[in-house]
Amino acid sequence: MKDLFIPIICSIVLALFTCVSAHAEEEEIMVILDASGSMWGRIDEQPKIEIARDVMSKVLKDLDGKANIGVITYGHRKKGQCSDIEAIIPVGKVDHDRYMSVINKLSPKGKTPITDAVLMGAETLKYTEQKATVVLISDGLETCEADPCTLAKALESKGIDFTAHVIGFDLKGKDTTSLQCLAEETGGKYLSAENADELGDAVGTVVAEAPTETPAPQPDPEPEPVPTTLKVDVLLSEGSEPLERGVYIYVIPDAENKNKSKAVKAGSPNNPIKLKSGKYYIEASIGKAFGSIETEVKADAENRATVVLNAGFLSVKAAEKEGGEPNTKAYIYIDEANTNIDGGRKNITGANQRHVFVLPAGKYHARAKLGKATVGQEVEVIAGEQTDALLVLQSGLLQVNALNEEGGEPQTSGAYAYIFEAEQKADGKRQQVTGANPRNPFTLPAGKYYVEVKIGNARVGQEVEVIAGQLTTVDIVASVGVFQATVVPTEGGKPLDKAYITIFEKEKQLDGSRKRITGANVRQVFKLPAGEYFAVAKIDTVQLGQDFSVSAGKRTEMTLNVNAGALLVEASKRVYVTLYASEKNLDGTRDRVTGFRPGKAVMLTAGKYFMEAKLGDNLIEKEVEIKAGKLNEQQLDL
Repeated sequence: MKDLFIPIICSIVLALFTCVSAHAEEEEIMVILDASGSMWGRIDEQPKIEIARDVMSKVLKDLDGKANIGVITYGHRKKGQCSDIEAIIPVGKVDHDRYMSVINKLSPKGKTPITDAVLMGAETLKYTEQKATVVLISDGLETCEADPCTLAKALESKGIDFTAHVIGFDLKGKDTTSLQCLAEETGGKYLSAENADELGDAVGTVVAEAPTETPAPQPDPEPEPVPTTLKVDVLLSEGSEPLERGVYIYVIPDAENKNKSKAVKAGSPNNPIKLKSGKYYIEASIGKAFGSIETEVKADAENRATVVLNAGFLSVKAAEKEGGEPNTKAYIYIDEANTNIDGGRKNITGANQRHVFVLPAGKYHARAKLGKATVGQEVEVIAGEQTDALLVLQSGLLQVNALNEEGGEPQTSGAYAYIFEAEQKADGKRQQVTGANPRNPFTLPAGKYYVEVKIGNARVGQEVEVIAGQLTTVDIVASVGVFQATVVPTEGGKPLDKAYITIFEKEKQLDGSRKRITGANVRQVFKLPAGEYFAVAKIDTVQLGQDFSVSAGKRTEMTLNVNAGALLVEASKRVYVTLYASEKNLDGTRDRVTGFRPGKAVMLTAGKYFMEAKLGDNLIEKEVEIKAGKLNEQQLDL
């Protein structure tokens, strides 16, 4: 229930902050905000880091200019480094816009070094010299071989008055013993932010048991008006029962200016609020519904105010076919009923279909999305009532099995499936709908599609039909075989790992060349459609080609003996070496083979060469012989 989730977390964090700051205006608080990689996880399709940002924004806005707060985060700069901890905002009076400009730039990446982060917070607050409070918000457990519980005991024993409050964010099913110990050993609270009900109870507990400080002796205060109470009832519509959960209320004494920063109470409608007599402005919200009222609180009386939201509930379910059961994996979007100039609609909210939306009375456009299937319809929300809508996606599942050969096992490693519209466009191409590794079924609107599977360099397709509410399975045989080459310098020689293999079609084109298919380092295993090919192995100046064939579902291995050796010239780096063919042409010239700088061995086909080494006007000429599988070393003094 995302619409309720963020306000409730806000109330927890705000309650913690106000608890520790209400009695000590200058007390310093350090927030430790989790920015580890797991914060990209989602709750109701929204990344947890975005939820955390929303929470911080709401809390900091309420405390703007009033509380002394700093922010430490971890895991936000590098992956896998336990030292990635940073005080991104020093302790100071809250400046909402400045603080959020820093927090909004966080991009979760790394680990969860909770223990070291808490220690940094304690030391920054000088916990051995003064009261220090840390509020930890984490969606994970310690991942850096440290124990928060052991640290808690050490901090508690050395600190003047050290307290750590811990909010375990989405830790359902995990062993939170160490985090609970961190809070309990320092006299703080451990709160679990898992669902709305538990969070509501936790907020009440924190507020009720918030620690207080013994104030310094003060002069006798001036007599104040006798406190009185205000009970706020929030109704969906006139005459409906008061809402008891999920409502967020502001009671603002500045009724004329409606300044939220002066709110006396932000909380739930369950209990009467103690107030001084006077005029107040009250705001109440739940989900996307909002209402307000001005009221006067009179002394020595139980005052009651009623806020009518003029709202209702909307429950939207989505089934794959007419008469089918709702599919809980579908996601629901609620948009405005009217379209924009471009034909689209402005989105209002969205959630998993288990969520019940609270919306102002009126007309909306409800939209369900499951995989690539989407359907929408107009719905009307009536004040004080629940509207139930069922959307029929007319979708089915398509499982694509990519096979190397007839009767083979489905391939997932190295295989990819492309889903296209069945109809071809004027240029003969098809519009792609989606594509992914064929490990999992595709969710698609019912209809005809053209499916292609790609394994290595093989790509084969066929037409299929998806039926609403059914699983369609299609086996596509790519007729793929595996080819791997080994390149050796001589018979029985050690393989040359630096050789490069290029695969061509076997048949030559009209100009005598061959069409290139693919190429890679000799260590590469090639996946090719069954057929005839020509492989070329090349390393430096050495090159050798050979025919080979590939059979579907089979492995072909081939050894290419390039009959080569190596030449290593040792000389000044300024020397340039040129190799020529040993035999002269009819005109007395020699064919150039290659040129290089000294210090690096060069592979050459076995045989005799004429070598020319030059440095300025100095020249050395000599004949060298390269033997297969051997290294010829030449020391030149120039």
